[in-house]
Amino acid sequence: MSGNSLEFVSVILIWQALLFAALFGGIYNKTKHYPKKFIAWYMASNAAYFSMVWMESFGYTGILRFIFPLAMPLLISFLPLFYYYFRSLTTLKYRVRGKQYYHLLPSVLVLILHLPFFSFPAQVASDFLSRKPIPAEFEWLSQYLLWAERISFYGVFTLQFLFYIVKFRTNLKLHRLRIELMFSYKENVDLRWMKLLFIGILLFFVGNDLIFLFRDEFPWFSIVFYSIGMIGINFFIGYHSLIQNELVENEIIARMTHYCALHREMTSPKSENQELFLAQELQKYQRSTLKTDTREQILQQLEKLMEDEDLYSDSKISIEDLAMKLSISSKNLSQAINEVYQKNFFNYINEYRIRKAKAMLESGENVTFSIEGIARMVGFQSKSSFYTAFKKSTGITPTEYRANYKEGVEINSPVR
Repeated sequence: MSGNSLEFVSVILIWQALLFAALFGGIYNKTKHYPKKFIAWYMASNAAYFSMVWMESFGYTGILRFIFPLAMPLLISFLPLFYYYFRSLTTLKYRVRGKQYYHLLPSVLVLILHLPFFSFPAQVASDFLSRKPIPAEFEWLSQYLLWAERISFYGVFTLQFLFYIVKFRTNLKLHRLRIELMFSYKENVDLRWMKLLFIGILLFFVGNDLIFLFRDEFPWFSIVFYSIGMIGINFFIGYHSLIQNELVENEIIARMTHYCALHREMTSPKSENQELFLAQELQKYQRSTLKTDTREQILQQLEKLMEDEDLYSDSKISIEDLAMKLSISSKNLSQAINEVYQKNFFNYINEYRIRKAKAMLESGENVTFSIEGIARMVGFQSKSSFYTAFKKSTGITPTEYRANYKEGVEINSPVR
């Protein structure tokens, strides 16, 4: 591959990050949605870092020698900035203040580690960046900077990556538990794409490290793999960040503002285990003032409402919606469901949907309806979520259930 082609691929990566940074920055200035601010900073740091990589790879050292110590700190800032974005999506009125700045501390330390670079005279600095021989009196500084770069990437960045993998995994679990307390669906609000993103990034870095071992034999392949891989990762992040604003920040956090004000203790569960989490909530409810007769009255009204109006068929029904119809607080409604049925709102609504779906699958009048059609009629947003919930409830898929019913096979189901 020619040098011009390699340079072209690298430039695409830079311009992609710049365009995303400008786009998200513009959206933030217009809407003041903080997630867009953080993702704009993330893309801007990408553009700056890859510009420096491009300068070093293709010999543009004139400007680079003035800013080289910023390269590794920018790389180290990627994950903290993306973490700020994630927290702003899932946390009410999230702002970076106080201890949150500690996430940027590794970048500051790496910057300090690279500051001795400015001890080079101008020509020696250019030769160092171009991988040319340098005077013997500066050889020690050259070796120091090479080791600083290796420590920063293979040490700091690798440890940081592992730290944020655990951090994201834990917070995503808690986020999904909160969703199940309030919503009857997970599509587009459970941030599943972030899990896929980190799996992709992990595979990318493993592949990149393997290719790096053979960089001397195939120097161009390492550049192409890295550039195309990062183009794909940033496009994935940019695309999902663009569509995520309406689906998470507005839809979840706007509703969560009122819900959490009434039910604040349930927004910060201490356990990652769902059963233990529910047990903790039940202990809190036992100390509450909701009386038994009040609880039973709430559930009677709820059952009647569900049967009369088939509210479960609304794919976006939330606990706040039901609470408003019953003229009670969402906290009391959630408490009644958790205490009596030993389940969260998500599972409560899905039981109604599964029960209705089973009736439709058994009816001869619905033989022309597809599985996906039935799924959407009973309130599921997708065929995949319907299959998951149905199999969890019955032990078999909807297709198997329909076939078994036609053949007269007895089907036992835990759904009440």
